[in-house]
Amino acid sequence: MTSNKERGPSRDWISMVKTTRARNKIRQWFKAENREDTEHTGRVLLQEHLHKRGLPAQKISGSPLLADVIREMGFRKADDFYIALGGAKISPKVVVNKVLQRLKEGEAAEGETTTVEDLVSTRRDRRQPTRSANQYGIRVEGVEDVMLRMAKCCHPVPGDPIAGYISLGRGITIHRDDCPNVGVLKKDPERFVPVSWEGDHETSFKVEVEVDAYDRTRLLEELSRTFAEAGINIVEARCVVSPPMVKNRFVVEVADTQALKNTITRLRNIDSVFDAYRVTPTG
Repeated sequence: MTSNKERGPSRDWISMVKTTRARNKIRQWFKAENREDTEHTGRVLLQEHLHKRGLPAQKISGSPLLADVIREMGFRKADDFYIALGGAKISPKVVVNKVLQRLKEGEAAEGETTTVEDLVSTRRDRRQPTRSANQYGIRVEGVEDVMLRMAKCCHPVPGDPIAGYISLGRGITIHRDDCPNVGVLKKDPERFVPVSWEGDHETSFKVEVEVDAYDRTRLLEELSRTFAEAGINIVEARCVVSPPMVKNRFVVEVADTQALKNTITRLRNIDSVFDAYRVTPTG
């Protein structure tokens, strides 16, 4: 009796062999083969579901982030995890949701996609532009002209107290010192560096401003004109009307906190406006 090394034994052999030992060997071969097939199915399933959610499947598959998810789900070995996935004992949707949750926790900590560091580098189009310290007018203690990013969670502006957080492979992220996420990130205190505003800057800075008012004709026109007269560019505007009130939320580009304060004072003096203020994570 001969066997094809590529195909392995046939199930018919179980009834043909004479000894229990031989039958057990054949059964073990099929068990191992089934295990390998099921593991492969699990890996393919996970990759497909990651792709469906727009995530970089190959990078996530070998990342510490997925390893944490596997441990959280009670598996000590990745092979056992994939076999359970391929055998429909766990849902790929549940796994992907856990991955997304961890990514969102990272976004909350830095205001954008940062938890997986290099892992989500394929999504850089969503990130705040990276520029040099000189362009932002920021001094980093002990470092010359390092690359910086401004955190989207708190939108720091010249004049704000700031903190610098080292983002692996992407320079330093600048947060407002009172940003709630700074407290979260301080679990790794060694990744903070002293930073301060220094000298001129070559760029403008985005902030959010809300104007609460009684709704009336041409109100939006007057608000827009006030920003324009102050030399402030409106990047985005959203108006939510709940008669008789209206909330106007603007994303604008400013030079510094003083220019922002002056503009907010002018906005508050517009007829029917009862409050105007900068939107910050702390309210």
